[in-house]
Order: sequence, then structure tokens, then C-alpha cells
Amino acid sequence: MRRLLVSMFLASLAMGMAGLALPLYLAIDLEASYIEIGLLGVTYVVFDALLSLPSGTLADRYGRRLFLALGFFTTACVLGAYSLVGVISLVLVLRLIQGAAEAPIWVNAQAATADLSQPTKRGRAMGIYATSWATGFAIGPLIGGFLYHSVGAVITFQASALLAFAATAVFVTMRLPKPKITRQKPMLRELLPVCRIGLIYISMVSVIFILFPVYVSNPPFSMTPFDIGLLLTLFMGIRAVLFTSLGGFSDRFGPRPVIMGGLLGSVAAFIGLAFVTDYLGLALMLAFLALASGAIYPAVMSMVTQVGGGENRGYVLGIFNGISMLGWGIMPGIGGVLANTFGPTSPYLACALLAALGFLLIRKIR
Repeated sequence: MRRLLVSMFLASLAMGMAGLALPLYLAIDLEASYIEIGLLGVTYVVFDALLSLPSGTLADRYGRRLFLALGFFTTACVLGAYSLVGVISLVLVLRLIQGAAEAPIWVNAQAATADLSQPTKRGRAMGIYATSWATGFAIGPLIGGFLYHSVGAVITFQASALLAFAATAVFVTMRLPKPKITRQKPMLRELLPVCRIGLIYISMVSVIFILFPVYVSNPPFSMTPFDIGLLLTLFMGIRAVLFTSLGGFSDRFGPRPVIMGGLLGSVAAFIGLAFVTDYLGLALMLAFLALASGAIYPAVMSMVTQVGGGENRGYVLGIFNGISMLGWGIMPGIGGVLANTFGPTSPYLACALLAALGFLLIRKIR
């Protein structure tokens, strides 16, 4: 379990560094529009969504180790390749490949965590797992912002690739238990309501990672890449610290009330992001959003891993990731159009409406 957590930390650290550099690289170096920046999410999700179910189902049958190792290695290659291209269209092509590479990582790392944990402590286990990658995503933007500001995008991408290769090296030294499978597939009617909440959750987070850096790099904020990295580190750092304890709340009180509270808090936080005009205000709203959205993830994952009695986890998580990750592509694309048409604050108001919709939907889930 520890080696899996270390691998996820290193990989997410690499992804967090490149994730901050990519939208800034397109906006500043390549002079991309908001719509083109939104395509970073759209292109990423195409193969990620298509390959989530096959990679999870095949891993149920043949084991998760090969699929995770291949995902780590291919991601490292893509992150390094970003340093070699200087055209928007080629960056988007690489983004397609990155989505394909990361699909088996997220599905099978979640499934492996469930394989290694007890059902009664599943929420806490998912919280610990989430802490590993959330810590990487918390530190990554800070390092990425510093490197981008100091030495440029090329070195930032190359450094992120080295970390992803290190994640691969750590992971290949571990063994994983044989997955539990049954011939009967879980009923989709049990899973789809939870997938809708996952879709809404991922949609909200995607706006913070893809559109927010460009939003605060322009007037009235005009922040440096390092300042932007600090804000994203604050957001992900709070989530990383709270994931485990919030997962414990889900085990104790049930996932439904925890998710409801997280969605209501997200409504308030996104409205605040649309109206604050100073650095302190942004920091406070991001901190509040981190607390709210941090409550959602371990509770949702606990619900997902219980579908079908805990069997066929790769299959179940493949469906969940395939549907929920659509939000990573759809919402930045919609947000880019909204920002170009109605102004740069409109994506955050749209996220507030989306969180309110999620609250209404979760009330109907038993």
C-alpha cells in the first residue's frame, strides 16, 4: 500500500506541475483564447472516458499491476513531449494521449486501494489514498509556478516527466492482490446516480485547474505564475490534509449527508469566487471550496466501491470514471465559451448552479 501511495504522490506531483504550466503556456507563450484553453479539458477527456471501462474490466481479469505501470510510464513520456512542441494543435494532440495514459492509473489505483482495505473502513482508506495524490497536486502547482516563472515552460515539463518516471520506478517494485471478480455484473441503476454526482464534482474541480490560472493572470488580479501556484497549493493542500478525516466522517455518518454538505458549501464558494476582487478574498474562497469539495470525494468513492457487493471493482470504477471524467472535458469547454461570451466570472457562477443541481440529485439517492 505504501509504495502505491508514494507512486501516486510522485505522479500527481508531476501532473500538478505540468497542469499549471499548460494553460499558462497556451495563454502566454502561444497566445491561445479562452476557448482553446478550455480544449485542454475536452481533449484530455476523450480517451480517458473511452478507456476507463476497458482498462478497469481487463485489470479485473488480468491484474492491475501491468495497467498501472503502463499508465505511469506513458504519462511520463507525454509530459516530457510537451517540452518539444510549440503549436497549439500539437499540444492538444498530446493532451489526447495524456488522457489515454492516465485512464488506467485513476481507475486501477482506486480499485487497488479498495482491494487492500476493509469494507467498514473504506471511506478512511479512500481518504488516505486521496491524501497521497492530493498532496502531490498541492505541491505541484507551487513548484510548477516557480519553475515557469524562473526558467520557462520547457524545463517545467521536463522536470515533471522525471518525477513521473520516478513514480513508475517505485511502482514496479510492488505486488498487488488478485482482484475479486464475479460473473454477474453489478446493476447500473445502483451506480448511475452516484456517477452523476461524480460528474458534477469533477466538473467543478476542472474549472479551478484549467480556467482559474488564466482568470487570475489577467486584470484586475494580474498575478504571476508563482502567485497562482500558491493559490492552487492552498486549495489542494487543505483538501490533502482533510481527505482522511472527512473519509472517516463518511464511514461514521454515511456518505449522503457528507456529500450534501459539501455541495452546499461549493455553491457558496463558487459564488464568492465570482465576486471577490483581491488576493485575500480569492484565498478565503478557495480555502472554503477546498473544505467543501474535499468532503465529496472520499464519500462518493466509498459509495462507488460498495456497488455490487464490492466485486468487479475495475468494472465499477471504470464506469464511474468514464462518466464522471466527462466533466473534466465538458465543463472547461463550456466555461471557455461562457468566459468569452459573458465575461471571465461566468464559469464560476455556472459551477455554483451545477453544485446546487447536485444537491437536489443527492437527496434522491438512498
